[in-house]
Amino acid sequence: MLNFEIRYTKALVILCILTVIFIGLSFVLPIEYSYENHFLENLEVVILFLGIVICIGKIRDFILYDSIKFYVASIIIYILMIGRELSWGRVFYPIGIDKNGEQIFVKVHELWYGSVVYPTVGILILIALILLGVYFYQSRRQGICWYIPLGEFLFFIVTSILSQCVFDRGLVQFGNYNQLLEESCEIIAYISLVCCTYDISFKRRYIHIRYFSIR
Repeated sequence: MLNFEIRYTKALVILCILTVIFIGLSFVLPIEYSYENHFLENLEVVILFLGIVICIGKIRDFILYDSIKFYVASIIIYILMIGRELSWGRVFYPIGIDKNGEQIFVKVHELWYGSVVYPTVGILILIALILLGVYFYQSRRQGICWYIPLGEFLFFIVTSILSQCVFDRGLVQFGNYNQLLEESCEIIAYISLVCCTYDISFKRRYIHIRYFSIR
């Protein structure tokens, strides 16, 4: 019941503009802005938090009651993504600065709650997957169609690949700009995901039966 729709929305236009702006800024901004717990990473956390706010709003104004499962799962995913950007709390425990001026943080297992981080992450991922799976199953049984904006979805996929598989791994080299390009693409990916969360919709498909016909 997945339907990918091509919509020429304001969000899609804004995404195109922001992509050009952030890619351009990657060659202008100081390299320090891409460091862990610095400007770009903190901006990513703000964007992901906005995704949580949107999900809460969707839950409050739900059209189909069962869709609440989707948005609860989305909130869990956003929380996990925020946790990842904050290095599971490591950014709150700096222990020094390296030769490049980047902060050094304690390792995850050295945190006072370090032993429960990954088990908790695993449990939350499992809960999110179960919620999504149950709602998808219910959608098939109840004739609920998922309408996903194709443009925002493709933006998310492409920029995520560029961030994590191209610039992060150095498959394309732009010298000192690689790290900035990685973070900029990640920002666009997160904005795309938030737009996708906002624009996705669920509609019940009704079967119309004509009992009488006049020839």
